[in-house]
Amino acid sequence: MQIFNAIKHLIGTIGREVVMKRILILMCLLLSSASIVFAGETYSIKDLKKMNIDANSSISKEELLKAQKIMLGVYEKTSDGVKQGKGPFYAEIYDKNGKLIAASSNSVVEDNCSIYHAEVNTLKKAHSYYKQYNLAPKDLTIYVNAEPCIMCAGAIMWSGVKTVYFGVPSKSVEKITGFDEGFKPNWINEFKKRGITVYGNIEQQAGERILQDYVNSGKEIYKPTRK
Repeated sequence: MQIFNAIKHLIGTIGREVVMKRILILMCLLLSSASIVFAGETYSIKDLKKMNIDANSSISKEELLKAQKIMLGVYEKTSDGVKQGKGPFYAEIYDKNGKLIAASSNSVVEDNCSIYHAEVNTLKKAHSYYKQYNLAPKDLTIYVNAEPCIMCAGAIMWSGVKTVYFGVPSKSVEKITGFDEGFKPNWINEFKKRGITVYGNIEQQAGERILQDYVNSGKEIYKPTRK
């Protein structure tokens, strides 16, 4: 009531038009402050876990939304690669300014080489692009449609890439496809010790549908025989 009476008094003192302008300015300032708070919202590792995202570091809401958008694009290109005879895995590497540096699908069957996974192919392109073996100074981020296998996790660690986003976790990849992803105990925390940030299970269900489509199409599930 006191605020209402104060506004009435203000209107009577300086005029309705002036008061309305000041109220509008105040509302704009409040909305601007709210936007800053929203943009600055950060998810902790605990928050991310509740969202079914495996992580070894916190992340801003803005960065997570950007990663989700990129990952959906990665899934789309994974599907395109499968249609062209590639394996059902795809990776992209971006620099710190968001520029796409390298991208590649898995080409194990196409090239008859067991190590030509999406991550390895993409890292090789990034090394060629920068003409150096240590990518750490470039502050690069890799996006992969599925959790890196035991070989690719090692390749990423040695490359110097700083941040990893992956989609479908290994347990789901193995369950859906039968691919052997290898033994990687506590690798996300091990990456943290080495200064590598990891966020996993990004838009997981969309990625799982692509892997299931690959299986349903009857395409080859490649892994060595051990008998």
